Amino acid sequence: MKTVLITGANRGIGLEFARQYLESGHRVLATCRKPRKAETLSKLLALHDGLLSIHQMDVADEASIEAAARAVGEDITELDILINNAGIGIWKSFEEQEMEELVEVFRANSAGPLLVAKSFLPLLCKGKRPLLANITSGYGSIKLRDEFGTAGSYSYNASKAALNMIGKMLAFEFKARGIIVILQSPGWVKTDMGGQGAELTVEQSVSSMIEIFDRATMNDSGKFYDRTGSETPW
Repeated sequence: MKTVLITGANRGIGLEFARQYLESGHRVLATCRKPRKAETLSKLLALHDGLLSIHQMDVADEASIEAAARAVGEDITELDILINNAGIGIWKSFEEQEMEELVEVFRANSAGPLLVAKSFLPLLCKGKRPLLANITSGYGSIKLRDEFGTAGSYSYNASKAALNMIGKMLAFEFKARGIIVILQSPGWVKTDMGGQGAELTVEQSVSSMIEIFDRATMNDSGKFYDRTGSETPW
């Protein structure tokens, strides 16, 4: 049995990660900003008694991250997989860009995952084949910018590019501790952000990513993968 912590687990990809890991018999710690409003996540508690716990954490708030790490530390002694899934997107044109919204997206999508990794590092260091997975996006690839054209947004794309660099640096930082760091794109998924015209269901996307996590080794650390397991240029 693995112990898995997922940020942004109240809906979409994060919720599906929780569901699939629970159905496989793993211990799941699900975090989100407003647990009392996470009705679908709460229903999993009754189905998986003893395997799921829900914790409040806002990844854009350093104090909230630290409080969550303390609370989780009272719940478990080791962490095998940490999935930095929480993130936001604000879609505005060049003419509409504002400092406050740019900073808001970078706080949640780039700085937040870094501070989550920092706060939960002591638990990860005690895990069995510990793995940190940063859920990024193909939009974070500068190399693929021409292919995507105008898709995405200034703040979202740039914040995911920053997350990729943070993940690459963490791969070097954590190598001596035996922690694998994966930069993982979920693909274009039918979620609130991806829309119903997307190519993949959340079930398809998450099952593919879990397979990638399961077979990852230290040789994969710091690499950026698409949902098929192919390395993405960035």
